[in-house]
Amino acid sequence: MWKWLEKTKSIKGDLLSFKDEPLSGISIVLLIVLDIFIFTNVMIGVEGETAKAPRVSYYYPSDCSRHFKAVQSEYKSFNHYRYGQSRSAHLRPDLSEYCQALDAKIEGFTLQEAFKSNLAQIEEIENKQRQNTQRLKQISSQYNTRLFESIAKMPNNSELVNAKNEYDEIILDNKRLKEERALIPSVITLEGYDGYVSYVKENKAGFMEAKKSYTFWQPFKAYRHMLLFILPLLLFFGLFYLKAKNKQFFEESYNPVIKIITAHISLILILPLFWYTLTMIYHVLPKTLLKNLIEFLVEVGLISLLNYFSIFIVVLFFGGLIYWIQKRTLKQKMAVTVTKNHKKLISWSQCFECEYKIDYTKPFCPFCGVSLHEECASCGEETNVHELFCSSCGESKSGELTL
Repeated sequence: MWKWLEKTKSIKGDLLSFKDEPLSGISIVLLIVLDIFIFTNVMIGVEGETAKAPRVSYYYPSDCSRHFKAVQSEYKSFNHYRYGQSRSAHLRPDLSEYCQALDAKIEGFTLQEAFKSNLAQIEEIENKQRQNTQRLKQISSQYNTRLFESIAKMPNNSELVNAKNEYDEIILDNKRLKEERALIPSVITLEGYDGYVSYVKENKAGFMEAKKSYTFWQPFKAYRHMLLFILPLLLFFGLFYLKAKNKQFFEESYNPVIKIITAHISLILILPLFWYTLTMIYHVLPKTLLKNLIEFLVEVGLISLLNYFSIFIVVLFFGGLIYWIQKRTLKQKMAVTVTKNHKKLISWSQCFECEYKIDYTKPFCPFCGVSLHEECASCGEETNVHELFCSSCGESKSGELTL
């Protein structure tokens, strides 16, 4: 993992450096604005393409699915913004064929004046009933209804008498509204309702199977549309980025601005590709397989095995995390112990190994016995270990020529 992070340092340089020089603050701000613009347009394009494979909730909406689950027989079940209007006002291209055909059957009776009139009456009655119920609660909260009869007979209690009368009137009004509601013809009596019922019963099994199949395959279709939009752009800008990077590697002349911009665009294009890929993996592996596993265990009566499995997974995860943290911490401590500032130690006449005060004219450290000198590869003279340049010839001890 850390090796991969070390490689990302070069990617960071490609994003934020101009020929190995850090970008200025103004350039970084301009790049941020450019990134936001590109990311916004890329996501709009991705949403537009993936919309060609509508989500399940759009392709099989709940207002359609509930009719196939159970035949509806109440006016309020058809009281939807799409019903009671002309078809051209509500048809959605992302509806499945089943839902579009269902809409046509429902509109066979919901567009009739009888349906609209009855629905309006029902809504008016229900509104009045709600108002009455609310008013009754207000009266009950202010007065004790059990005392109405006795108190109302007492003199000088006109306020209570009025409240009692209003209470009785509301009760009678609710009774009248209930009777009026019962006189409204049922929706099943409307012409065209039988066609709706027949269609639902005949296509219920087909609808359920089609919805199940679409639920599984929809992420694959959306992923394909996303690739059709992302890949051409990624290949185009990625090619320019790799070309500029290749010229930089071989120390050839290249345009650093092209490298910076194409690196940013390529990274932005990778983000939705990475996200949709993770979503696809989750849909195919954990989500589907776990669902099937749970259904199987429930069927055979071994659902408790899921508890064992979850305990095992959690222990494995936290154990691995603790191991990784401790190993990394130990490695960092060892690195701190081993890594020393040899330049300061030598200049202060301290042993670069044990850090005790010593005489560097002697060949070995008297405290730890480490050899203090080595032969210069250029002139053959003795020089102190860990010194960068030979004190006799001035050449670099790493083998590189000095200018």
